[in-house]
Amino acid sequence: MRLSGKSFSENWQYWLAEIAPRRPVFWIMLAGIFLAVLIGHQSLEVIDRDEARFAQASKQMLLSGDLITPYFMDEMRAKKPIAIYWLQSASAAIFGHFDIASYRLPSLLAMLAALVLTYRLGVRMWPDLRFLPIISVLLLAASPVMIAEAHLAKTDAVLLAVILCQQFYLWQLYQHYQLSDEPPVASRLFVGFWLFMAIGILVKGPIAPLIALTTIAGLTLLDRQVKWLVHLAFIRGIFILAIITLPWVVAVSYQTDGAFLDIAIRGDFISKVQSGQESHGAPFGTYFGLLGLLFFPGIAFAGFLFTQGRDMLRHPASRFCFAWLAGYWLVIELVPTKLPHYILPVLPALALLIANALLSPLAPPGRIQRFLVLTGYGLAVLWGLVLAGASFWLAITYGGQSGGSAFIFAMLAGLLVSFILWRLWGWYRGRQLGDLLAICGAGIALHLVLIAGLFASLSQIHIANRLKAHIASLPSRPAAIALVGYHEPSAVFHLGQDILLLDVKQAALFMAEAPDGLAIIEERHRAEFIQLSQQLEQDLGVRDTLAGTNISKGRNIRLFFYQHTANMRPAQRAAD
Repeated sequence: MRLSGKSFSENWQYWLAEIAPRRPVFWIMLAGIFLAVLIGHQSLEVIDRDEARFAQASKQMLLSGDLITPYFMDEMRAKKPIAIYWLQSASAAIFGHFDIASYRLPSLLAMLAALVLTYRLGVRMWPDLRFLPIISVLLLAASPVMIAEAHLAKTDAVLLAVILCQQFYLWQLYQHYQLSDEPPVASRLFVGFWLFMAIGILVKGPIAPLIALTTIAGLTLLDRQVKWLVHLAFIRGIFILAIITLPWVVAVSYQTDGAFLDIAIRGDFISKVQSGQESHGAPFGTYFGLLGLLFFPGIAFAGFLFTQGRDMLRHPASRFCFAWLAGYWLVIELVPTKLPHYILPVLPALALLIANALLSPLAPPGRIQRFLVLTGYGLAVLWGLVLAGASFWLAITYGGQSGGSAFIFAMLAGLLVSFILWRLWGWYRGRQLGDLLAICGAGIALHLVLIAGLFASLSQIHIANRLKAHIASLPSRPAAIALVGYHEPSAVFHLGQDILLLDVKQAALFMAEAPDGLAIIEERHRAEFIQLSQQLEQDLGVRDTLAGTNISKGRNIRLFFYQHTANMRPAQRAAD
């Protein structure tokens, strides 16, 4: 890779190459990402279903004062451990519990921490490659999974930051005790490793220990010796895990008579391992096949990993990242349940390996290696075109009332994809650092536009927010509100915990007993609701309707607002 020379000493690429490795540039980049995602927090509506459930459970924890057991409405929320609810409810206590952005802030801060930790790992692992830290950070930040999780009130961005802390200490233990003749370092290394593993358990159960286990197992197989493992201090480490995790485990077990752990382990974890949970099953190799999308535009450079051959496993840092990447990847490919964010914990390792491959001097590649490099380029072109085409399709199909704004964001996304592919062609011809930096920077901008711009503008799919606006526009708020058919968690977050999620028979009885009530009926249940209401001799009319697309179920829906005609204006009664 050319970094200097008279041929481009006065152009923008040389300027980028000069400023890229400077620390102030890194912090300015983080500040820019922070502000962009923070704006996205305000523009993006609550996303079903996981985000809405996490946010609502955190809101109820804050309002109830119960810091032990999270609940979604009256149902125990035993899907994940407690740490994410603590973080989100604390953020909501400071910034307000009505706005979804308050619950998303921990994810944004965790994403920034993950980028800082990736930078620090790059500095520690390859101190002689001064461009590697910033390139690895740009590759990671340009991933759509990374940008998406920073926008959502979920566990995954927080888990990534914790796992990076854990892996940072594991790397230092591996480096000092296995690969150098230096005397043992302070014991805080093993303490830090086990401390962050314990925090990871409180964030998302077994994922952090699994990452550590697969990394250690991979390093043991590659090195064919285990003597360094004694410095992990397993006995003291298990004690640290117990001190940090057991107080909450005991408290929640006592408060729920053991039901929380039973649901979490048997109902959630084991069901994911045994079969595809909630229709999220997919075959082995799914993540490998979708890597071009999940790591765009970084996939363009993934082929360079194969140009290193066995040299990649000779360097201790590369060996560590390979063990981190390969072991966990194999596990998630074997698990039947597959979701895009499952791959997130290994993306820092992949970014570090690619950055090293791009910057390391290599022998001329063979025919197969050249083919794999070209395959990476081809995948980038393919997925770039897919993203551009999908952007326009989404804008046209789901733009709804804000279709004009959605189309503008789709055009902007198309321009960014075009720029990425243009600079990829420049990289292919000359492998100049400026092109690489421009591609990654445009990738970050692209995914910010797609998530915080385009997706936020698709009013057709943001039904819950429109539902809230419709109810707020009524002359007076109903005494009670019942939903039939449309039971999405986002509606609960917007309308409050007191909303009633009923079936058709319950809704008919509800309206018979609540003369000032409002029943919102999905169209497929409407005929049965009218029949039951007539049997109960109720005089009901349609006050309003709302149409949209329920993306959680993948179907178009229409909601009808029913009230007693005595509470409606004459014009509305006549129209109905």
